[in-house]
Amino acid sequence: MTEITIPAKDGGSFKAYVSMPANVSSDNPAPCVIVIQEIFGVNKGLREKCDWLASHGFIACAPDLFWRIEPDIELSDKIPEELQRAFDLFGQFDIDKGIEDIKATKHVLKGHANSTGKVGCLGYCLGGKLAYLTACRTDINASVGYYGVGIEGLLAEANNIEAPLMLHIAEKDGFVPPDAQTEIHEGLEHSNKVILHSYPDVDHAFTRVGGENYNEAAAKVADARSIEFLTDNLK
Repeated sequence: MTEITIPAKDGGSFKAYVSMPANVSSDNPAPCVIVIQEIFGVNKGLREKCDWLASHGFIACAPDLFWRIEPDIELSDKIPEELQRAFDLFGQFDIDKGIEDIKATKHVLKGHANSTGKVGCLGYCLGGKLAYLTACRTDINASVGYYGVGIEGLLAEANNIEAPLMLHIAEKDGFVPPDAQTEIHEGLEHSNKVILHSYPDVDHAFTRVGGENYNEAAAKVADARSIEFLTDNLK
């Protein structure tokens, strides 16, 4: 567990949390996964997601994508003022700049001394949307998105997907209504690059440990699918 600094394409730099698997080295390299944040920044929960991926043999890296607005911010969904701040940051966030920062992170990880050169991504909420767009706009090796918000408005970009993409959809998601879910299924389910998993009776953020919508059973299923998918496509 460490922190690195990544140079941005348009100048400046941003920090990223990195969790390394056991026994990784230049002689025993590992594939990498960019862990893309929710609207709460690179907080304890996201760092734990990195540690979880590292325990499965991936170099996991969570870049601070809010650095242009407020660097190093860590927020909680349990504190009303912080929750409101998170929504404010979401409203100010530049999606296109975020993708550029993900590309910059990918470049650094691909060239890391302990990396195999293969890089995937995995994101939640805002990060789920960004994982989808990373699949559409970059040469990432594999992407996983959990309950991404706003994907239904970006389906025209799906024709650009060249590497495998897995999306986890919460059927009771308060931020992705049934009509939007139908659009996502209709727009993506016929692609041989895309795997869609829907989870009945769970709401947004059902894998956020400690969150009010956390569903342990569904989270275990989704996470097992993600690990198998990333292993198949990156290792």
